[in-house]
Amino acid sequence: MNASVSRVPCTVVTGFLGAGKTTLIRNLLENAKGKRLAIIVNEFGDVGIDGEILKGCGIDTCPEENIVELANGCICCTVADDFIPALDQILSLNPKVDHILIETSGLALPKPLVQAFQWPSVKSRVTVDGVVAVVDGLALADGRVASDMDALQAQRAADDSLDHDDPVKEVFEDQIACADLIILSK
Repeated sequence: MNASVSRVPCTVVTGFLGAGKTTLIRNLLENAKGKRLAIIVNEFGDVGIDGEILKGCGIDTCPEENIVELANGCICCTVADDFIPALDQILSLNPKVDHILIETSGLALPKPLVQAFQWPSVKSRVTVDGVVAVVDGLALADGRVASDMDALQAQRAADDSLDHDDPVKEVFEDQIACADLIILSK
């Protein structure tokens, strides 16, 4: 079998805190049309709210064991340490998954994650089928990238692993520039 045919497609969902990434992913789970999905959720803090929401959804095509939470900080800064083991865990599932969704943290730069798909240990097994940026349309109309800028700054301050010091505006521009599809929410 051709390696490109056997690779599992993966969709990266990015966007700032409160933009609607988890809502979008839950909708995808509810409308999977029989495809077995797995999710990597990049969380912050001791309690993974988004991961718990997705784990508790009770959707047969994405059982709880198909959801992996990465809580060690921004996925773009911990891609080698966290992403590869999470990917290995998902790819070892039986039955095999048909598609992987990655929900990045709101502060993630998509480029380092997308570049990781070119690493030899990843390239032969998984392919990026697209990057989706979810944007809070109401906040953007008001000239902001998120409705709660204080929560966004608190998220940034709480992440000890964050090793990029890009201003929020540049992170937003990077998320938009990397996107194959932009969804305006709210």
